[in-house]
Amino acid sequence: MTTTNSGCGRKPGRGSRAGWAILLLVSMLAALGTAHAEPRSVPADKTADEAIACGTASCLQNALKKVAPGQRIVLAPGTYTGSFSSDVNGTASQPIRIESKDPANPAVLSGYNAGSGYSLRIRGDYWIISNLKFTNAQKGIILDHSNHTLITGVEVYETGMEAVHFRDGSSYSTIQNSRIHDTGKTGPGYGEGVYVGSAEGASYNPNTHYNTIRNVIFGPNVAAEHIDIKERTLGTVVENCTFYGEGISGANYADSFIDVKGNGAVIRNNIGYQNGNSHIADAFQVHQVVPGWGMNNEFSHNTLYLTAPSVYVIGAYGNATATAIQNTRSPEGNMYKGKVKVQ
Repeated sequence: MTTTNSGCGRKPGRGSRAGWAILLLVSMLAALGTAHAEPRSVPADKTADEAIACGTASCLQNALKKVAPGQRIVLAPGTYTGSFSSDVNGTASQPIRIESKDPANPAVLSGYNAGSGYSLRIRGDYWIISNLKFTNAQKGIILDHSNHTLITGVEVYETGMEAVHFRDGSSYSTIQNSRIHDTGKTGPGYGEGVYVGSAEGASYNPNTHYNTIRNVIFGPNVAAEHIDIKERTLGTVVENCTFYGEGISGANYADSFIDVKGNGAVIRNNIGYQNGNSHIADAFQVHQVVPGWGMNNEFSHNTLYLTAPSVYVIGAYGNATATAIQNTRSPEGNMYKGKVKVQ
């Protein structure tokens, strides 16, 4: 029988010293190569990339307490009933996310009734709240001393009072690409769409600065101001929003789309529709509730459709000041009153 030498397929015989020497040399070289290879990268926190999937309210309550920076709470379609809250902080590089599993069929966070509680309260930094609905509570979303938090793609509706509140020093946070309607069901004068800061004398930290409200559709039936920017706040930005005036109630001085009492707010590129609501006195208002506040607020490139010629685009009251830059209204009518500088 003829034996064919097939190169690397040939096994050395048991008695071949040359064969064992070759095997030993190969093993040594392999070990040497392994010793100098780069170590495999292992995440410092393996749990950070893991999603916490929930389909029940009890799972969500537990997840909000135990979530870690970098994790996602992912909610299956359905309604989750309770007053949900978290005190956990994310980080700039590892924010905490709460979101719907199916953005086309968002999960609904529902309070117990419109007369009490909240749908979601966050008391930590660096959260991303996305593609969810919030309803049936006195307040929809509350941020308390929550900095650098993003609310995006949400709908807030059927609340007893305000829909979204940036409160207790919450700064550098944003709500965007969202819809707010049907607020103030139990307290029309307190049914703001977005409330920034706190009224003078409240027990919360009023220094709620540099928050952004962007591309949000307000109305119909936001019973108080669509946006209320309180005294002692700085640098709030409101841009590319749409305001539908049906349902502004006039209760508790609710007679404008936006009421600014802080300093340095920038209100730009928004569209507002009075839609025949006689409770609206001005599209935008500026008030000085506390000396030194209600100052240096800018309104630029806003478009207002005001059915009553008597309604002003901007009304500045007391010692409050504003700058107006290329705002338009249709049909023609009152533009500005008070200390408004036109550029």
